[in-house]
Amino acid sequence: MKKLIWTIPMIASLAACATDSAGVAPLGDGRYLIRGSDLTGWNGSGDVKVLLLKDAGEFCAKQGKELTGVRTNGLEANLIRAASAEVTFRCK
Repeated sequence: MKKLIWTIPMIASLAACATDSAGVAPLGDGRYLIRGSDLTGWNGSGDVKVLLLKDAGEFCAKQGKELTGVRTNGLEANLIRAASAEVTFRCK
């Protein structure tokens, strides 16, 4: 029983972190793109978007700027595809 109590939070935390992203790519004209997909099969595109937005915010913060001009798209998982999302943004 004690193992189960520790296992559930560990699985939940891993699921939240299991997003694959290639990092931020410049699009030109001050715009950037970040894409990612869920590696667990448990999360939806909304969960992926949240993690990508966090990464985008950190990217802008490293430049001393704020995240702005956000546009998001997402695809839900199905039998042959993991949930994925992309975020286009600017830093001002």
